[in-house]
Amino acid sequence: MRRVCAPGGRIAVVDTDASADPVKAAAFNQMEILRDPSHVRAMPGAELVGLFTSAGLPQPRRSSYELRDELESLLQRSFPNPGDDEKIRSLFRTSATDDRLGIPIRLEGTTIHYAYPVAVLVADRP
Repeated sequence: MRRVCAPGGRIAVVDTDASADPVKAAAFNQMEILRDPSHVRAMPGAELVGLFTSAGLPQPRRSSYELRDELESLLQRSFPNPGDDEKIRSLFRTSATDDRLGIPIRLEGTTIHYAYPVAVLVADRP
């Protein structure tokens, strides 16, 4: 992005902010691959910031928010292979008690609510 951004332009990265805990990040990424087999890897915020440094950009300004929704809504706009949707539901239910995915999950009856942490990083290109 640095190469195609004009001097004085801005580069922004908005992506899921994976847990800094490598075990939780790995579990989250495994679940994301079930949800969307084209998924490669969500990176922790520190690693996202490092992308700017390695590209020769200044330290980015950082903000964040939570993308909140119900799991069934997420699954409706996802591409799991047949049967993987139930594996995902099971992972979310389990994570509601043990935080294995490293994201806020709340059960309300049969409804599973989640909040994906999202990092927003912006740097001006010198």
